[in-house]
Amino acid sequence: MKHTIFYLLVIAGLIIGCKKNTEATAVNLKPSFGNRNEIVLVIDDSLWIGKLGDSIRHKLAQPIAGSTDAEPQFDLVQIDPKIFTTRAKNARNIVLFSTETVHEFLLQKSVNATPQNFFFLRAQNTADLLKLFNTRADSIISVFKSAELNEEMHEVVRSSTKDLHELKDYFGCTLKIPDAYHLQVKNEFPFLWYQKDLSSGSLNLVLYEFSIAEIENTSGSIEKHLLQARNYIGQEFLHTAKDSGYIFTDPAKNVIITKEKIQELPVYKIIGNWETVNDYLKGPFVCYAIRDDYYKRYFFIEGYINNPFKNKRDQLLEIEAIIKTINFNEHSN
Repeated sequence: MKHTIFYLLVIAGLIIGCKKNTEATAVNLKPSFGNRNEIVLVIDDSLWIGKLGDSIRHKLAQPIAGSTDAEPQFDLVQIDPKIFTTRAKNARNIVLFSTETVHEFLLQKSVNATPQNFFFLRAQNTADLLKLFNTRADSIISVFKSAELNEEMHEVVRSSTKDLHELKDYFGCTLKIPDAYHLQVKNEFPFLWYQKDLSSGSLNLVLYEFSIAEIENTSGSIEKHLLQARNYIGQEFLHTAKDSGYIFTDPAKNVIITKEKIQELPVYKIIGNWETVNDYLKGPFVCYAIRDDYYKRYFFIEGYINNPFKNKRDQLLEIEAIIKTINFNEHSN
């Protein structure tokens, strides 16, 4: 019995020691670096200019969905393994390709810095390496997209210090909106419009609601009514500086609608491009229409990017990160 207790104490001590060492290692790691939506690809120059490189560029640098601009979903930085230095190993997103005797697809977290996603793809020859990448590309993209969204959400929370009472008063929710945004329009519809000024345009966050009965009826599909609701709001509230100018979305022009969930509530995610009636402005948007049984409504949160001749991918990510911080306070009461 004494021996058993002794061994249990030894094992417990080892477990605690390992945990402390792991925590200490994580604490001691340097912060990772890298621009938003940037991937470091460690791959031999000869492979990069061949079929494998073509496939990597086709998969990882494909244009962002729903946008008419040819802007890649990720910026790719290629580094030959011979010059993969200590600093480069601290990048936030890394994929390493190598031909070895083993066949392996591996993801490791915070290897050299934190946070970090480090993928290892190993195969016996180039053909097998190409096949391995093509099989796993969607998984790689999913991990990096989720990680970049999480990083952007952390930044949104850090830059949001104001208590926006109107969000709870109007919609029974809270949302982390960075201090750089100001309340542009408030209407009893209910409707709120926040705007962040840019040197060359603006980011716009809009919130409003329609009853479930208005969206779900027999006169057409839910998707059709969601788009009609958005265009009604555009004509009523989203006016431009020009007389009679307002925001409009043509449902026939590259609008993508998918389904997902936020806080276990069903969501229609709509992405595409907005344009203006009686004006020349246009740009991408992302909209989340949340079906909320508690208030018997569809709650819309959407972002419009007005930034002509500038890249908009990372700004769309900022808007999406804001939306993902939503919290429905009343639902838990």
